[in-house]
Amino acid sequence: MWLSWRTPLLWLLAACIGVQAAVQADASIRTIPLRSHSLSAPFLDSDMQSRFYDFGGDTIIRADQYVRLTSDRPSQEGWLFSRLPLTATNWEIEVEFKIHGQGNLHGDGMAIWLTKQRATTGTVFGSTDNFEGLGVFIDTYKNQRPGVVFPYVMAMMGNASVKYDKDHDGKENEIAGCSARGIRSASVPTKIRLTYFQEKSLKVEIQYKSEGEWTECFETGPLTLPSVAYLGFSAETGELSDNHDIISVTTNN
Repeated sequence: MWLSWRTPLLWLLAACIGVQAAVQADASIRTIPLRSHSLSAPFLDSDMQSRFYDFGGDTIIRADQYVRLTSDRPSQEGWLFSRLPLTATNWEIEVEFKIHGQGNLHGDGMAIWLTKQRATTGTVFGSTDNFEGLGVFIDTYKNQRPGVVFPYVMAMMGNASVKYDKDHDGKENEIAGCSARGIRSASVPTKIRLTYFQEKSLKVEIQYKSEGEWTECFETGPLTLPSVAYLGFSAETGELSDNHDIISVTTNN
């Protein structure tokens, strides 16, 4: 009889201890803001410089509103790159951005970079080709990619020798991707969130349907980034154009 009524109590006690341990373990997981890789208005200091970022090409900054990588004009290329490498092994980057312009025809898109190269204008959404590291592209203009709905969000890993397959919208380079119809000129703030665990996974989520609603675009398997990788953003226009704006960047370790 001693065991008959005490055994359930012992099981209940063990369960409570297990729950408490799980809660404590979860509470111990903290995020640390990385100011050196975050960005928000007014963007520039009193010397009209950014302490942690360089910008170039056709990029312009309106200190109270945005960093505009390209204006709604043809043949523009602009970039924004961190001055310091992102050395954290696990990180989360959340970017609020806006792609918008006049007319029904538009292009070409923008990119988020974690690469060994930095601050160089080029042919891949305004930044250099043959890059080493990660590129996440928000492609708003369809070239030759039958059966795929645009805008399209995709990831590519570069090894310094592979070129971006621009003629086919990155089809030969894609690790993972998703269609995001409505992300351009959305009625709510548009955001993209990258969550990376070293040697484990990269998850990309986007907000564009309604505020606070995140849609998982994709999650990859293990990816190995360069030991020295800079956070960057770039955009380009061709014959067609759009404004490509960065509103804010929040990076956590």
